[in-house]
Amino acid sequence: MPAPSQDVLKEIFNLYDEELDGKIDGTQIGDVARAAGLKPTQAMVVKASGQEFKRKGEKRITFEEWLPIYEQLSKEKEQGTYADFFEGLKVFDKEETGKILAAELRHILLALGERLTADEADELLKGVEDGEGMVKYEDFIKKVLAGPFPDQE
Repeated sequence: MPAPSQDVLKEIFNLYDEELDGKIDGTQIGDVARAAGLKPTQAMVVKASGQEFKRKGEKRITFEEWLPIYEQLSKEKEQGTYADFFEGLKVFDKEETGKILAAELRHILLALGERLTADEADELLKGVEDGEGMVKYEDFIKKVLAGPFPDQE
């Protein structure tokens, strides 16, 4: 997928400008980069922007300040392959059935690595649990890698 033009990036940026002052909140740097097609972790966003914005209203940044951060993030290599995720979840598959407990997967999402909120975890787990409370992790990984709009592209 080719990188969006600067005009397209500016349009995406402006969608997040809630105060209509040509700026976004510092907490939205990663959200805008993701809306522009990148998939940075929060740690990558902090590294590229040089600081972490924890509270909304702490700092607002202009498109001109955001663009170099976006460019830095676009140079990062893709995060996590199917094989990486498969191996990571296989560790929890004690019986080697290709399935893990949905409750255990939810705990992993809430407690390890870049932690999700309960709502985010519930959204990811929606529709993947079988009648026995198990998740076929191969299908779960494919769902996650497909992204929030799997039918696009």
